[in-house]
Order: sequence, then structure tokens, then C-alpha cells
Amino acid sequence: MVPVSSLITVLAYAVAILGYLPVAPHVDLTVRLAFPLAMAAGIVFDRKGKYPLTGIPSTIATIIPFVVYLLQLSMANPAAPVVNFLVVLLCVRIVNEKSPRNLLQTFALALFALASSSLFSLSALFLVYLFLQLALIAVSLVLLTFLSVDTRLRLTRQGLSRVVGVALAMPAASVPLLLIFFTILPRTQYPLLNFLNVPGERAAGFSDRVEPGKTASVGDVKTVAFRAECPQLGRNDLYWRGIVFDALAGATWVRSEKRPDEVPAAPKGNEVRQVIYPEPSRNAYLLALDIPTRMDGVRASQDADFTFTRRVSGSGRIRYEAWSVLSDAIPVPRGIDRDHYLRLPDQVSPRIAALARGFTAGSPTDAERLSRVETWFTQQGFRYATSGLAVAADPVDAFLFQRRTGHCEFFASSFATLLRLAGVPARLVGGYYGGDFNEIGGYYVVTEDRAHVWVEAFIEKRGWVRIDPSSFAANFDRATPSRRSFATKLAAFADSLTWYWNQAVITYDLQKQVELVRRANRQFRGLNLPVVSRWLLPVAGGAAAFAVAVWWIVTFGGSTREERLLRRFRARIEKSYGVPRNHRSRGLKELADIVNDPAVTEFAAIFGGAIYRDRRLTAEECRQLSLLVNAIGVPVRREDDKSS
Repeated sequence: MVPVSSLITVLAYAVAILGYLPVAPHVDLTVRLAFPLAMAAGIVFDRKGKYPLTGIPSTIATIIPFVVYLLQLSMANPAAPVVNFLVVLLCVRIVNEKSPRNLLQTFALALFALASSSLFSLSALFLVYLFLQLALIAVSLVLLTFLSVDTRLRLTRQGLSRVVGVALAMPAASVPLLLIFFTILPRTQYPLLNFLNVPGERAAGFSDRVEPGKTASVGDVKTVAFRAECPQLGRNDLYWRGIVFDALAGATWVRSEKRPDEVPAAPKGNEVRQVIYPEPSRNAYLLALDIPTRMDGVRASQDADFTFTRRVSGSGRIRYEAWSVLSDAIPVPRGIDRDHYLRLPDQVSPRIAALARGFTAGSPTDAERLSRVETWFTQQGFRYATSGLAVAADPVDAFLFQRRTGHCEFFASSFATLLRLAGVPARLVGGYYGGDFNEIGGYYVVTEDRAHVWVEAFIEKRGWVRIDPSSFAANFDRATPSRRSFATKLAAFADSLTWYWNQAVITYDLQKQVELVRRANRQFRGLNLPVVSRWLLPVAGGAAAFAVAVWWIVTFGGSTREERLLRRFRARIEKSYGVPRNHRSRGLKELADIVNDPAVTEFAAIFGGAIYRDRRLTAEECRQLSLLVNAIGVPVRREDDKSS
């Protein structure tokens, strides 16, 4: 026998944990630690049956955090204080007595806490938490109705399984309706509460400027930057173009506000279509494989350097399609403004200038000068690293002649500076390189640590040619990727769940709904059925639907064999003895006393002996009761009648 009060208490703790876990990474450290302490204190108080923190202590524990987080509330930080206070209220409810009123408040606060986690991130795991929490709340509410009748009520294992089954049937029954509404109801492109979700600044990754020499190290941030659905490509094709830097401000490369007019020609190469799912950020630049030529699904502006920017700012989750030509050159038949792409910083160290003059000896062409710079870079033994970087006013000089170690910004900045000093127009391109291909979903996962910068040099008759100076590093990894481990495959499977969630739920909008209807309409129009099939198909469909309906009524009509026996029993009494229908509310023993039939009396004894003792009828008892129902109203032959 299981006490209902103890069971509800356990369920309350489970519901509270499900509300706390998704939001825990986003609350203050004190609040994060307060919850497990409140759980431990609540369990101790429940075992002792004493709650010392009720009344005034509970009020103080609520008012002080309310004032603290109210002072932190602002337009720039609207979500965090509210979420912190929600968790504090949940802690206060946990340490108090588990009365029906407090339990209902605990369920509501836990549900609100789970909902508030969507202000920070929304993944497929949220749906798992939600279904688990709703299922436990449904069971708890059913048990609360029993507790309101008798606080000392205990349930058998069989009775408990029945209660859980009935309770879980309620949320389970709503799933088909939920799926239907999700499919047909229109929605906005962005979440309604998106204005509360202010994404944090990333410590590393894509940037709108290149600043070598600012920090001594760059952390590897494994946060997902975007996912791109496209065929699996070769390693040298995985350059994701985002922004072009064409001007220098000291040692910093930036994108000039007014760029020279260029008329590039269409790049030549294989065209690849991608569906890009970027993570929410305030980055206005749209990423795609190099070289992107067209983007759909988002309002964007295209510049002559094949840079695409969003016209509508925002940090919501979007989805767009991109078409790219896999090429390492952008032809510009009419030429470029060479002076603009040959501008140098105000100060250039003498040894850098002397080095660059060596590349121009003998009046070589731009292609020959580029080849000389590449050869020199390859022979220097530069090493690629993200720590131990040069922090100096002239990072190019420090990298080339002192540290000789750096990341992509050092390689690209130094290479482009040498090209400009040698008279070759050059610019930087920022974006990402590489990505992990997820074979389950057929898409690339590109993380922030793959943010990359490379160089484009202008060569006559070829145009802007891509060069990646980081590949000239002595420790550049040119090996073929090894087979993935089981842990890597498991991580890929987990990421595919997030991707399917983003694709099917987050970015499922009205446009997709309209396209779904149009596709179904086209398929229906394209059907070419024979004349017989045109009437046979609807008839067969109707017959199948009728058969399913009959099967559903028989199987799930809510009738157990006990209920069917009872209906037959009462119907037989009405037919045999004319007992009116208003007598159906009477008990079995009352009916037996009214009709005075041995079969009725025996039926009432067997049926009541099982049902009123909270057990199901056995197969033998059902067979016996069925025979008794058939015997109701049949006259009993006496022994003297048999002898005569």
C-alpha cells in the first residue's frame, strides 16, 4: 500500500527539478546553489513533519530577493531578474508544508520556470522536459483529488497503476490535437518573446573587424555558429564567406563605408545549393559557401564583393537558402580601383618595407609577385597557434620577425600587407572554414572556433584570387580526417535532434504551410486513375474508415468485460421482470431482493465479491456470471416435476 500524500510529495520534487534544470545555467550562482539546498531542507522537514521556515521567515525570504531583482530590472536586462525570482519562489514553496494549495503553487512555478528557459535557448530538449513535467503534473492532480477526500488514503499497486494510466491518458490524448494545430495554425517568423532574449556577446568567432595583436590568446569556443544543409564537399571547398575587409585603420582591418564601384562577372564553377540555419546573433552578415551568388528566404542586400547583409536587423532564429559557385576566383573584366586596394597603414616598419622590395625586383607581374610572397611564407616555418600571441603596436612586424607564431588574423594581415607593399591589390575576407558533416541529417555543423580570415589578391585576367596564408604554416594539418569514434557519432546524433527541432519547429512558418498545401494539391492533380479506381478508391476508403471506427468503439469504447456483464445483467432483469430503467441506480443486492431470483442473487454475490474488493473478475467467474445472466427469468424445475 502506497500513501497518497507521500507519493504527491515525491512528484512535487520531481516537477520542481524538471522546472529548475533547463534554467539553471542562466540564473545567478547564489540562486543556482539555493535550489539544491532548498530540496535537501524540504526533504528533512517533510520527514520530521515540522516546517520552521513558514510564516515570517518565508515572507522575508520572498521580499528581499524581490527587492534585489526589482532593482536589477531594466530594458537591457528584462529576463534574468524575473527568472531568478521565479526560482527563488520555487525554493520557498519546496521548504514549506506540502498542502494542496502549496503543491498547486509549486506546480505552477515549476511550469513557469521551464517556460522561462525558452527566453535564453530553445532546443529539442525543451520538449522532453515539457512532456515529462506535464505528465507528472497530470498524475499529481488526479492524486490530489483522492487526497482531498481522505488525507490518510493508501493505494494498492494495482490501484496506483490505474490512477497513473488514467492521468497519463489526458496529456496523451492531446498530442494528436496538438500536432494538427501545429500544422495548420499560422505563426510569425520570430518568437513573440524574442525581444526578451538578448544573446550574449561571443568571446571568439566571427567579427566585423580584424585586430591582430590585441590579445595574447584566443579561446576555442565550441558554440554552434550555424548549420548548413548541403551535399558533402571536399575540404578545400568549405570556405564560408561572410565579410570583406578592404581598408586599414592602423593595424586593424575594417570594411570601408564607401567602397569603389566594381562590376564583377559571374564566377565559373559548380553551383551548390545550401539551406543555412544560423544561431541567433546580432550579426548582420549572411554566410554561405564561397562564392555566394544568390540568397532567398531573407531580405538581404548584395555588394559587388559578394557580401550579403540583412536589411532587417534582429537576433531571432532565421532560415535562408543560398546558391554558391565553388570557385577560388572572382573575375572583374573592367578592372578595379588599384589605389584603394594598395593603401597602407600610416607606419610601416623598415624591415617589412625592405622585405617587400625584394618581391618586386626585376619588374615582375602581379602573379609573379604573389608567387614570390607565397614561396617566402612557405619557407619561413611559421606556426599556427591560438595562444602565446604577439601583443604589440605593430603586430605584423612582431609576427614576421619575432614571434613567428599566430592565428589566421596574423597570417592574413601580414600576407595582405606584404602584397600591398609589393604592389599587388589585396583585401581580407572573413567567415568560417571547415565544418563537421552530420551524415544523419545531411548538413554541416560549423562552430565558432572555425571562424577564419583569408586573403584575396587581384591578378589581371583572373580577378580576385583566394589565398589562405594559414595553410603555409609548418604545422598546418593536411592529413585526411580519421574515422570518427563512437562518442563523435553519438554527439552527431544528439546534434541531429537539435537540427530537426530547429527545422521542423523553430523555423516552421506560414510559408512552409502554404507550400505544404500547394505540394499536396499538385500531387492530387497529377493522379491518373482508371475509371474503376475513381469510384472504387472512395468506397474502399469509406469502408476502411467504417471498419476502423467499429474497431475503435469495440476496443477503446471504455467498456471492460465487467461493465459488459453488468449491462447484460440489468438488461436481462428489465426484460424478464419488467424492472423500470430508473432502478439502474440501485445496488445489486437491492435488485436481488426485488426480483427474488436465485440467479440474480448468486450473480450479485459473485460480482460484488470481486468488484467491491477492488479486484478484477477471473475468467472462470466471467464464464459463470455469463451463465447466470442467461438463467435469469428461467423457471427452476422442481424434483417432483421431473418425476412426473
